[in-house]
Amino acid sequence: MAYVALYRRWRPQDFDTLVGQQAVKTALSNALASGRIAHAYLFAGPRGTGKTSTARILAKALNCEQGPTAHPCGVCTNCERITAGTSMDVFEIDAASNRGIEEIKTLREQLAFAPVNGRYKVYIIDEVHMLTTEAFNALLKTLEEPPAHVIFILATTDPHKIPATIHSRCQRFDFRRVTVEEITEHLAMVAQKSDILADVDALRLIAIQSEGGMRDALSLLDQCGVMTRHITAATVREVLGIVGRETLRELVQAIGRQDLSATLAKLNFLLEQGKDVRQVLTEVAEYLRALLLFKAAPSYQEVYLTDTAEALSESAPLFTNDRLMAAEERLHSALGELRWTVRPRITAELCLFDLCRQEGSTLAALAMRVAELEKRFADGVTIRYAEPPSQFEQSVPKRNALSQDEQSVSKSQAPSENGEQASKMKASLPNLEAATKTEPKSAVKPQASQPKTLASALTDLPKAQAQVVEVEEYGGDFATGEEYWSKALEILAAEKKIAMVSCARGGKVISYHNGVLRVGFKAAFQCDRMNKEDYRKVFEDVLLRIARQSIRLECVVPGTAKPVAKAQAKKEEAALPQADLENVPEAVKKAHNVFGGTLHEL
Repeated sequence: MAYVALYRRWRPQDFDTLVGQQAVKTALSNALASGRIAHAYLFAGPRGTGKTSTARILAKALNCEQGPTAHPCGVCTNCERITAGTSMDVFEIDAASNRGIEEIKTLREQLAFAPVNGRYKVYIIDEVHMLTTEAFNALLKTLEEPPAHVIFILATTDPHKIPATIHSRCQRFDFRRVTVEEITEHLAMVAQKSDILADVDALRLIAIQSEGGMRDALSLLDQCGVMTRHITAATVREVLGIVGRETLRELVQAIGRQDLSATLAKLNFLLEQGKDVRQVLTEVAEYLRALLLFKAAPSYQEVYLTDTAEALSESAPLFTNDRLMAAEERLHSALGELRWTVRPRITAELCLFDLCRQEGSTLAALAMRVAELEKRFADGVTIRYAEPPSQFEQSVPKRNALSQDEQSVSKSQAPSENGEQASKMKASLPNLEAATKTEPKSAVKPQASQPKTLASALTDLPKAQAQVVEVEEYGGDFATGEEYWSKALEILAAEKKIAMVSCARGGKVISYHNGVLRVGFKAAFQCDRMNKEDYRKVFEDVLLRIARQSIRLECVVPGTAKPVAKAQAKKEEAALPQADLENVPEAVKKAHNVFGGTLHEL
């Protein structure tokens, strides 16, 4: 006889052998006992949780010679035929491969015929969400008023994809994931009766990796049983390619110590062992999640599925809560990148580099870095501003260097944790991290004035060193400028000038006055391209068509461009006093209103 896989051999044949799903079993058993049988059911839930098996059990309970009953005998002709899949009254349809309207029309034509052997004709439609819209519409009327001898059982893993009209005509039962304890207990029974020797730790690991799916758990047990007569946790890890608990713990502790060399060496070791990059990063994320929950709620038993309490308590002091949150965000970002990258190892290495160096731009990463700086100041770290750069150094671009006469600001009290200080810290974070270094408290020279706090030190940072000037926003007739810019983009898009529109969409209107439309760009290359003669001329021509007056386009990068000179603008506006306009001809006044500018008396 051919070998039968464990998940097929141990498929539940009645409600008593169905693992988990207590609510579903109770509801269906009561319906069968009371005779309140619906004409359509919808079974929804994750894969491998027993939806199709329950549908077969229900069909058997309806057509059993002793029924309808919640406890089908399993030995009568109808029960045996349903178990073997040869019953003429039970139809299983795979909607993934029979999803069109023609298949549903064929099904509707068969409904009028009476059952061959049993009481009911049962149609089990698996993965029903795969049906087309036309097929659902064809099925709708039949579901609402089927023949008395027909019962529909729809099964799906994505109930949100099913139209509401179908939902409303079915009794819905939600299947939950089977718990780790229930899966472990059932696997132990299956292993014992199948002559498979397996350790409890191995069965528990299988239960965890199956993610609540009993079918997946039985398939994995079957696969491990082929490899060896005695299944251990190491066997399961080898089959699944997952990282061992000890190796994973060493990797996480190396990250916690910010030991980049050890971290990369451990990653290289795992990859040489054939581990998948995605699996490694996923397990690191799971371990860090366990550490975060262990620090927040040690009584939460779920975390001990990842590691023991002793091991977690050993690794927990290496991380702060903010750092763990930042690490989780970085890992999730890297896992998303792995779907598209052609070199997953590079993505993993860069991710681990960020985890060790505490870098990142997320809010959690910034909060972690602020907390680290506060701790360093509380320990007596001083701020030293670098010497003014020489003429040669000024000609070389440098990254936000602080240049002022060397001074040190000692901290006499811990900084207060308020929102204003956090925002200042965020703005000055790159400069502070570059400028701070640990020195013994004895090496700090006393100041003549009272020592400054961290907040005051941040406030007193030399503003002249920023080398940036702010651009005035919303200047002049800003609303009109916005309207002109939007219409210009629409016109150019309609004229199929895609490249120009794509470049221009990176900008936003800053101000509009005196016939000058100023648009700001975050990207310098976009700003430079828009200022080129060919692009600028096209946009100015379109603006002329829209405004019926000449408009000069000026593209800038806010923070690095020359600001709008408010005083100069006011001076230009005051160049022609209101009293002088009384002597100006009416035609000149209209020209001035249209074209702007200043008037000079000759």
